[in-house]
Amino acid sequence: MNLPDIVRSHLDQQGYPYRLVDCPSAETLIQAAVKLDIAIRQMVRVVLLKDAAGLVMVILPCTYVLDFSILCKSLRRDLEPLYGAETHQFFEQYGCKAGSHPPLPGLFAIPALADVSLIADINTEVYFDGGAGEVLVAMRAGDFREMLNSARWGQFAVSTDDLDSLVSQQSFTPQNLSSLTRRYTPAKLQEGIEAITELPVMPETAQRILKLRNQPGLLVTDIIRIVEQDPSLAAQVVYWARSPLHGYHGAVDSLHTAIEEVLGIENTLNLLLGSCMGHTFQIPVDGPVGLKTFWRHSIYCASLVSELAKLLPEPLNVNPNLAYLCGLLHDFGYLVLGHVFPAHFFLFNRFLAVNQSVPLSVVERYVLGVEHWLIGSWLMQSWNMPEEVIAAVRWHHNEDCTQPYAEYSNLVLIANRLLHHVGVSDELSYHLPALAMFTLSITREQAMEALARVQASITELDNLSNALRLPTEG
Repeated sequence: MNLPDIVRSHLDQQGYPYRLVDCPSAETLIQAAVKLDIAIRQMVRVVLLKDAAGLVMVILPCTYVLDFSILCKSLRRDLEPLYGAETHQFFEQYGCKAGSHPPLPGLFAIPALADVSLIADINTEVYFDGGAGEVLVAMRAGDFREMLNSARWGQFAVSTDDLDSLVSQQSFTPQNLSSLTRRYTPAKLQEGIEAITELPVMPETAQRILKLRNQPGLLVTDIIRIVEQDPSLAAQVVYWARSPLHGYHGAVDSLHTAIEEVLGIENTLNLLLGSCMGHTFQIPVDGPVGLKTFWRHSIYCASLVSELAKLLPEPLNVNPNLAYLCGLLHDFGYLVLGHVFPAHFFLFNRFLAVNQSVPLSVVERYVLGVEHWLIGSWLMQSWNMPEEVIAAVRWHHNEDCTQPYAEYSNLVLIANRLLHHVGVSDELSYHLPALAMFTLSITREQAMEALARVQASITELDNLSNALRLPTEG
C-alpha cells in the first residue's frame, strides 16, 4: 500500500499517528465504506470551491450535505463549485490519482473549512482518501482536528439522517405541500416553492398533437397539417429525420418524406410532444440539471427504453413507442421546478454540483422541499397525458414498484441505471434492479447489449438532444 510521495511526506511531517487501509476498487467513498464495513459517517470527503479571491477546500463527512447558502453567507463570498474535471486536475498536479482527493489543505496551500460533525467523538477514527485511489488513511478524529488546526471549523452541513428521508412521499398533494416545505426548506425558499401548485398550461400545439395520438386511422397528412402552422416545428422535423441515427440514405426534402419514410408517425408525435412541451419552460442551459443535461439525458433514456421494450415478451403488451415517450418525459418535473422559481433552481444546481455523492432526492428535498418526480407526475396528470406516462414519471426511482403500468416505470429505472455506466444519469447506483429485471424478463446480458446499441449512436443522439433544446428557425 503506497501513498503519493508528497502526501506521505506531509503526513509524516505533521507527526500524528495514522494507518493505511487497503481499499478495494470502488467508484465512491460510500461504496468503499460499505465494502470495508466502515460507518459511512466516518468517511471524509472534499469539496473545492472558488471565487475571484481563489480556492477554498471544504471538508465534511460523506453523509452530510453542504449547505451552500449558509456557507457563502458566513464567509461573505460568492463561491462557485469546481466541477469534476477542474477538481481532478487540481489534485493530479500534486501526483494524486484521478478522482482521489485528500483532505489536506496544508499540503495544497489553500484555506479550508471543516465541519465540526467530523469530530463529534474525538476518539473515533476518520477515514480519508490518501491520493493513490485504492488506499485510505485512518486517523483518530482528535488528531485529525489538530492536524487541520489552521482550518476554520464550524457547522455548515446537514446530516442526511436529519432530513427525515423516511417520510412517505406517496400522500403528498399540492394542498399539503406547504407543510412539507415548512419542515424541510429554508424559510426564505418556502414562498417560491408553494407557487409550484399552479402548474403551467399545456401549449396549444402540444394539445393538438396529443389529440392526434388518440385519433384512430391517423394519417401523415394530419400531422403535416399541424406542423406546417409552425415553421420552426416543420424545420425541426426535417432536421430530426436527416440524422444518421435513422439509417435513411435518401434525400429528406419534405415533411412527408421525413415522417412517412424516416421517423414514422409515432416517433414524430413523441418528438413533437417533447419539443412543444419542453419549450413551455425557461430554465438555465448549464448545470447538473440544466437544459443541456436534461435533454441529453432524456434522449438517451428514451432511446434505451425503446431498445429495452423490444426485448419484452408479448404478454406484457408494452408499446415501444409509448415507452419511448415515457423515457423522454420522465424528468419533466425538473423543467417545472426551474421555470416556476428560477432563483431557487439555480441554488439547487449549485447544491448538486458540490454534493455529487449524495442521493439527488435528498438534495432536492433539502433545497426545494419537493422532488421532481412528484411535481412531474402532477404536471402529466394536469395535462391529461397517458396513464403509462404518468406512472413512469411518478415511479421511475422506485425499485419495488408494482403499481399499474409498472412495466413503463421499471423500463425507465433500468435505463437510468444502465446510463450510469456512460455518465448520463442522475442515479448514483449502477446496479440493475432485480425485481424490475425479473418482472420484465430481461437478463443483464440483454440489457448491456441494448446499452451498447445506444452507445453506438452517441453522436446522433447528442445532435438530436441539441435540436430539441434549441428550436430551429424556419
